[in-house]
Amino acid sequence: MSVSLSDWLRPLLLLSQDDRENAEILAEYSLSQLADAYAFIYQSWQDKTASKLLTSIQVIAALDRLHWLETAESDAWLSLFAQRLQQACPSAEALLEELETTGYPQVRLQKLQTADLSNWSEDLDIPWVAKPDRVVLPPELKVRSTPLGYALAVRSSSFVLYKQPLNCSDYLRERFWPDVQETLNSYWQVYTASDCLQLIYWLGGQGQRYAWQLDFAWLKNSDAEDRQTWREELPEGFEGYADLMEELALEDKLELDVAAWDWVRMADLALAGYLAGYLTSSQWRSFALVALWLLRSRYGSWEELADSYLLGYRLWQTQTDFSLSPELEVTWQQLLTLPFSPLQQLDWQALSLDHPDFRDAINYYSERLDDPLMLASLLASLRDDVSLLTGLALDDLPESRRSEAKDYLFAGLDIHPDEQLTTTLARFWQPGRVHHYDQLALNCRVGKIPQLPSNLAAVDEVWEAWREQTPLLAELVKHPAGIVMAEKYAFYLVKALETNHYSVKEAEQLALALKDYLSWHYSSAQGLLQAWQGWDEVLSLSGEERPLLAELSWHLQDPGSLFRFLPWKRPPARFTEPGKPVSEADLATLNLVGPLTGLHWSWPEKLPQHPRQELKSLLQDTHLFQDADDLKDFLNHLLLAGDRQEYMIAFSPFTLNSERLDMEIEAQEQDDRDEEQEAYYQRLLRVKNNALGINDLDLTAWDMVQLVDLAVAGYQLDWLSEKELQEWLARIREQITQEYTGWADFARALLAGYNFFMNETENRAELLEVFSQRLLSLLIAVPAQAGLWYTLAWPGDKQRSWNQSATPSLSGKQRLH
Repeated sequence: MSVSLSDWLRPLLLLSQDDRENAEILAEYSLSQLADAYAFIYQSWQDKTASKLLTSIQVIAALDRLHWLETAESDAWLSLFAQRLQQACPSAEALLEELETTGYPQVRLQKLQTADLSNWSEDLDIPWVAKPDRVVLPPELKVRSTPLGYALAVRSSSFVLYKQPLNCSDYLRERFWPDVQETLNSYWQVYTASDCLQLIYWLGGQGQRYAWQLDFAWLKNSDAEDRQTWREELPEGFEGYADLMEELALEDKLELDVAAWDWVRMADLALAGYLAGYLTSSQWRSFALVALWLLRSRYGSWEELADSYLLGYRLWQTQTDFSLSPELEVTWQQLLTLPFSPLQQLDWQALSLDHPDFRDAINYYSERLDDPLMLASLLASLRDDVSLLTGLALDDLPESRRSEAKDYLFAGLDIHPDEQLTTTLARFWQPGRVHHYDQLALNCRVGKIPQLPSNLAAVDEVWEAWREQTPLLAELVKHPAGIVMAEKYAFYLVKALETNHYSVKEAEQLALALKDYLSWHYSSAQGLLQAWQGWDEVLSLSGEERPLLAELSWHLQDPGSLFRFLPWKRPPARFTEPGKPVSEADLATLNLVGPLTGLHWSWPEKLPQHPRQELKSLLQDTHLFQDADDLKDFLNHLLLAGDRQEYMIAFSPFTLNSERLDMEIEAQEQDDRDEEQEAYYQRLLRVKNNALGINDLDLTAWDMVQLVDLAVAGYQLDWLSEKELQEWLARIREQITQEYTGWADFARALLAGYNFFMNETENRAELLEVFSQRLLSLLIAVPAQAGLWYTLAWPGDKQRSWNQSATPSLSGKQRLH
């Protein structure tokens, strides 16, 4: 004989007969919304005490009577709890005894003691049967088994959703999250739809895992002294974070797996944005499915996902004053074990990553990243992780961020605010650098040996460094080096954007040109990252810059890195680059001055007003130039005569008559010498000793280097036009190619000329050593960044034929970018 569920429950539900009493029951247990009620039900099931089970039955009935639950769902819950209560207390006497023993409220206990419990032990007339070791769920409690159902399940630690209608945000908000707006404001600092979107993409593509995992990887390989320094540099109040992170780093784990902490919250934030009216239903579903796809691609089980989330929660607690549910670990344990939990119902392994819903959601997710500024911000984020937020929501940057960017550009880099953005950034577009690295890799691949002049030798350590870097560089022949230049350009472009000082439209045009350039040279964003990583590894050997290997490795490995979702389309065959083109011949001529004043990686830039005035004053003091005519007269002098004429007239004859030279030296030694006479005397000695081969060389190199330096200065002052500078460079090329056969030959003459004509100062030997080392670096490419003469074609050589796809930094007309 069996009894209907309603008859069996009747004596238990007499305790709650009207809405007021129903509301009082919910208020008694602080159940202000359905989300709280579900959590209460889960806990009661797990506790399995008669008091909790009976209270849950009364709570479920109250939810039904107040229309928080549909009748079918409440009946399903009641049937489960009725069976569980019956199994826990097989007789009415056992029930009353346990309630009395556990301190059940006296008034309610007395009502039960007088109620008719004669049907207590009868079988319940329901279509499913719950056994002590197994629960068959009623259909009303089964969650959706679609990808969206899984997406709802991954964020169940906030609250569980069963079969409530999803197309009405008001309905869901009222029952599950009535204070969602306040939560978004206070916990997430989300006040607009833009804020919500920015945060969703941040959680998906970077999140808190980025900084945590980089800290962890660094701590794994650091010593005690470095760890102490790291501790001291952390923000105030992060002592707990440091303790926990060091503890984790000392464990056997190779990686810190906390990605679920970001992606679960991404799914939860998407739902919150929908309930608050910031996102449409379609947007919420897409973002939730992307979060699910990331989780499914990273984790093999619900348990792995839960462990990752909870570890992230532990770290988060050390960095914030906020707190989530203090029973969060218990909540996850319940979700993993209770029979009606979504996690128990859904087979994680059965979820296919190839489901069409995922493809549609990922396409939507990627579309918003199809923005040139987004690519620039992503590139910049490897040097400054907050730059990602610039690309995600440029208009919402805080004023403090804008002030920092202004200080960095206008004070730190001495950029003049009156310059146009394109002009400002032109100095960072360095096609010569790209060509140098590409050719350097090719030279190493084919085994080209550096050629040194006879008056300059490299010590064994330098040759050993060259031999060590050669195979590494040879491997990079498959990776175009454009990213080495482009990532720095992107960083400065983003900084300029953050100042709010420049035209956004102009910035967008430059960002588009940058994107076209990178899309042309790399087949995918992953290929770009791999090339960047390869070049960073080699170029960081010199210690000149902080390597980005850890950051690059993170983006290559993390499934959520936004580089993976960037739309990547090859641009048209002809596209505009952000910077000015320069020919290889002009670049080679400009870099004759390399050992004297530094390298030119691009066409010279015009100077803004203040630096221009400083340069003009310098030329007036050192060369007495008052205007362009004075400069041009001196350039002609250097081209036709220069310092080499002084050598030919005053010193060269002595090379034909050594006795006369000795007599001149002796005469100079007899009297006290002023500064000018001392310089003359020292030069006589150099002729006598043939210092660095001075008597055997044409010293045109020394004059041509000065000519290049002054011509560039004249161009920067607007004393020379671009066409005039190009003409002067052509004249210089004609001169040096008549006198020298290549870079080593030119270097030999330049070193001798520099030594001969250098002023007599106390640190003369030191200056000569520095100059010699610069020459050596240019010729042997140690460090790799400096070896431009090793890679540039000598202007007198037959121009090489270039193919843009094979050697991306040059076109077929020898134009560098």
